Amino acid sequence: MKISFLGLPDHPQAKVALIPAPLEYSTSWKKGTKEAPLEILKVSPNMEFFDEEYFLDPSEKIGFFTYPVEELSFDPEEALKEISQKVEETLSFNRFPIVIGGEHTVTLGSIRVLKESFPGLKVVHLDAHLDLRDRYNQSSFTHATVMRKIYELGVPVLSIGIRTLCKEEYEFIKQENYPIIWAKDIKVDFKEGLRKVENFVKDSYIFLSFDMDVFDPAFAPGVGTPEPGGIDWWEALTILKTLVKHRLIGMDLVEVKPDPVNPVTEYLAAKLIFKVAVYLAAKNEGLL
Repeated sequence: MKISFLGLPDHPQAKVALIPAPLEYSTSWKKGTKEAPLEILKVSPNMEFFDEEYFLDPSEKIGFFTYPVEELSFDPEEALKEISQKVEETLSFNRFPIVIGGEHTVTLGSIRVLKESFPGLKVVHLDAHLDLRDRYNQSSFTHATVMRKIYELGVPVLSIGIRTLCKEEYEFIKQENYPIIWAKDIKVDFKEGLRKVENFVKDSYIFLSFDMDVFDPAFAPGVGTPEPGGIDWWEALTILKTLVKHRLIGMDLVEVKPDPVNPVTEYLAAKLIFKVAVYLAAKNEGLL
């Protein structure tokens, strides 16, 4: 099914590509994230297309191309290969890939391609959870293991907004000296958190993996595991701007559980995609 971001025709010189990835096979509690790509695209035309921060329209300045929403293979490895192929194609057209999940497992499909194209790639991971288990429900390819698999590929990861973990993950982060900016520390000293982000991303190519449950459930209730104590909208935007100022080369947005009665989280996800495009356009214009 073809539904374009903002409801606009694909721009002939688009610099941003939206890649729907409706994968859901390992969700542990509230299910429905498979429907998120379609629902996020469906709400996107209800936004204003002009930005109030930089007074520009990203659909005109850099343009969007949206892949159709298509079923992925139920086999996780095959599904990840399908995502990898679209990311690779996006790079061949010199477009910025934004993968719309689906569960968090989809990130691995992007990283497998990007680590070959961008030496020294790092991942900035916004999430309530660490996703650092070795296995989950007898599988090594799940939403709860994805950052562990990326780390094992030799890609450094900085996790931000974390506010829950299991004992296995606790032992792992101690052993590996794994970098984390805890949600509680963001609330105490946001500027210090940003300084740590700056130090991590300096002089590196960056991929952003944005799990929507990094937000406090007051802002984003439509997620599978709504952990209290998350970040807010303005904190998220400040982090996004910081990454775009450096060398952000792609991102994904995952783990939305659509709610047909109250689609506030789908709208928030669409707005985040819009704001990333705004910041990319502002950077091209010398405004960021």
